[in-house]
Amino acid sequence: MRVLVRFCLLLSMLGVCAETGAAAYPDRTIRLVVPFPPGGPVDVVARIVAPKLGERLGQSVAVDNISGDDGITGSELVAKAPPDGYTLLLASSTHTIHPGTYGKLPFDTEKAFVPVSLLVASQLLLVVNPSLPVDSVEELIAFAKSHPGNLRYASGGLGGPTQLALELFKITTGVDIVHTPYDGGAAALNAVAGNKAQVMLAPIIAALPMVHDGRLRAIATSGAHNAPAASELPTIAEALPGFTAIAWFGVLAPAGTPAAVIARLNAEFDRIIHEPSTKTEFAAIGGEPVGGSPAALAGLIHAEIPKWIRVTREAGIRVE
Repeated sequence: MRVLVRFCLLLSMLGVCAETGAAAYPDRTIRLVVPFPPGGPVDVVARIVAPKLGERLGQSVAVDNISGDDGITGSELVAKAPPDGYTLLLASSTHTIHPGTYGKLPFDTEKAFVPVSLLVASQLLLVVNPSLPVDSVEELIAFAKSHPGNLRYASGGLGGPTQLALELFKITTGVDIVHTPYDGGAAALNAVAGNKAQVMLAPIIAALPMVHDGRLRAIATSGAHNAPAASELPTIAEALPGFTAIAWFGVLAPAGTPAAVIARLNAEFDRIIHEPSTKTEFAAIGGEPVGGSPAALAGLIHAEIPKWIRVTREAGIRVE
């Protein structure tokens, strides 16, 4: 009986200690790892939310750019960090593309992390060179089918989101459009504007200025609903039901991070992204705040991985 009583007391003490530790979180600087160089979209999102999270938590949140291997180096660092809530990853949609484009990763994309919050999503813009005689998704499909192999599409690099999105479009429609990769999104957009390529699914914030000045023609957006930044345009899904290809940005923590810490971070991020000032900053980069529970981000990741694996296999895409 005494052994049983002592065991129960021990469990009770451990529970109290765990609650006390969670209540004390955070008591030092939090490291928000951006697995890409400064200045890119992931970095921009991190620098919008980090200072606001620091204010709400009463501790500084340091943005740490750990770039390399298309985001894999920084992601691996977080995957292997102590699961205490003090090292977080600002992940993007490339996180769910890598299982298809890379033969082997140094971590399990789903099991090595626990979702915290889906912050913001940004649609892609389907643009064409103005000389191309098409004004809609249906007309683009018809033109491509009547000119197989004659059209070229630009992407910001092999195995990246802009390539995968257009390959999904090709698989969905059965058109033959040849891929031409460029070194970054700006170079790809300039190639379409210069008619070196004719089509691109491009980040909306980068493409819109070129649409407004007439260098590109916008046909549609890539989300499930009209994009606020280009609300006059239809979605690709209106012509191809079920088609979506978006860029998303969210926060992950190492697997094993206490549930109480995840809940605290999720609640704070959800408040931050719905603040008017944050919405304005997101809108300036073509983003829409999303939020929701950790389960919402988990569900997105779980759905996106097999989707992009299928696309990479059917398109024969592999990054070595």
